[in-house]
Amino acid sequence: MLTVVFALCLVVLSALPAGAEPFTLAQAVDRARVSSPLRDSAAALADGARLAATFAGRPLNPTTDVRIENLTPRTNPIVDRDIFAVVTQPIELGGKRTLRKDLAETDRDVAALVLRSIERQLALDTVHAYMRAVRARDALATLSSQQEGLTTLVATMRRRVEEGFSAESDLLRFQTEAARLAVERTRTSVELARALQELGTLTGATAPVDAEQLISPEPVGVPTLDEAAIADAVKQRADVQLAALRLQRATAAANLEHQRRIPDPAVSAGYKRTQGHDTAVAGVVIAVPLFERNAQAAAVTRAAARAAEADHETARLRAIAEAHSTLAAARALTAAAAGVQRDLLAPAEGVRNAAQAMFREGATDVLKLVDAERVYADVRRDALSLAVDAYIAAIDARFALAQEQIP
Repeated sequence: MLTVVFALCLVVLSALPAGAEPFTLAQAVDRARVSSPLRDSAAALADGARLAATFAGRPLNPTTDVRIENLTPRTNPIVDRDIFAVVTQPIELGGKRTLRKDLAETDRDVAALVLRSIERQLALDTVHAYMRAVRARDALATLSSQQEGLTTLVATMRRRVEEGFSAESDLLRFQTEAARLAVERTRTSVELARALQELGTLTGATAPVDAEQLISPEPVGVPTLDEAAIADAVKQRADVQLAALRLQRATAAANLEHQRRIPDPAVSAGYKRTQGHDTAVAGVVIAVPLFERNAQAAAVTRAAARAAEADHETARLRAIAEAHSTLAAARALTAAAAGVQRDLLAPAEGVRNAAQAMFREGATDVLKLVDAERVYADVRRDALSLAVDAYIAAIDARFALAQEQIP
């Protein structure tokens, strides 16, 4: 069972260092979704788009024209000055104002979904970094335990060599294995440091994350859905919804550019004083769409809308394929992890115990003991790694089906 495998991971957590607060995976994911510096730019853009949407759809600004004519030098005879004051208001036709407002609201929704998509990816990245740290930490604990046992064997073998009961070559085998373990510990320590650094960056941690703060999570179940349920579930994913909104935005932009082929009139009204007489001014100015009818911009936006439609279908199909592949991987790894105690750990432990018993009885086949110790340690690390892989695969499958809460 997976619980047996994860029990191995929990050994190192029997006593946290004094003052070290546990830092669960769910806490790490929640912090990444809120505090990660990697989401700040998307959050700023989302706030700007939300504010911009409140200003969208306002009428176009009027223009004013104030003029005084017949200005003359003081030395010239004074003639009546003509004064003009005219206000011109453009009027949008074809529903352009409503389309501008719809476009801004769609931009707002797109920016919000971009932020949600980034938060989703941050959550996944945090899960992977956290579990890589757990795997490296627990592997390091296994290596340390193996090295301690090997140190005892080396000391025993050294006494046997000094007493003439064993050949010096047998001692060299143990010493070589000890050196190999030291190299493996160094590599694992580097991997742990990198995972912890990435985890700290993702979560916006102000202080370095301690490996002993991490809590190995309990196994999670793999979702079981039929084909229709999978197709419905992927529609709730942020990336699929984002593709749908981008299609909606491209369609709104195409409609706006299409309507801009209709010229907008500008209505003028004002006051005029000429030759001492006060009169009113009124008029309408409108472009004659004889040559330019916004065909270029309309063609570009129509093509963008068709491309967005293809992108949406691609995102949907890719999401369905990802859901199937992650579900298959999660089921396979979960099944393998469930049998690891029976198929890997128990046989390796039996071989190791037998080799140790023979060594205690004075057997001189040192190579068998070295191999048994190495196989047992490798199997333990493989079991820990398999449990981590099964957990990550199950979370990936849940996220692929828009189930984005960490159990």
